[in-house]
This record gives sequence, structure tokens and C-alpha cells, in this order.
Amino acid sequence: MQSAMTQIFENPVDGWVTMKEAGRIIDRDTSTIRYWTENGKIACFNVGTSNIRIVNVEQVKEYSSKYSYRLDRPKRNQKKKTE
Repeated sequence: MQSAMTQIFENPVDGWVTMKEAGRIIDRDTSTIRYWTENGKIACFNVGTSNIRIVNVEQVKEYSSKYSYRLDRPKRNQKKKTE
């Protein structure tokens, strides 16, 4: 029998990433991911007491591709191109 120190456990957060990482993966702002979690569109869980929230990356990708659309607007920090 293995001791608790040498026993191998399955990673309970495999496939889950922070909201910031999820935003990078689908090329969206973190506030968009936060909005989806606050409105119950995707699941979110707090990790520990340090305000880290994780989301399932596959669920984020699926919601983004099926139910979300992007407006063609320049990013906030970019200036409009003048001709």
C-alpha cells in the first residue's frame, strides 16, 4: 500500500484555466469571460482564498463559438486609421 505522500491522484483541475488564460485562448478580454460566468453562461469556481477563478476551457470555447459574436470595433487603445 502506498502512503499518502507517494500516492498518485488524478489532477482535479485538468482542463480548467484562469479567466485570463481563457481570454487569451479565445482572443477575448477577461471582462467578457467574467460577464459570462456572472450570468451563468459558463461554470466558474474559486480556488483557495486568493480570488483566483477558473473556468473549463472547452466550455468557454464552445460558448464562444456557438452563442457569442464580435462587433467589428477597433480595440480601445487603437486609434482610427485616417486616410
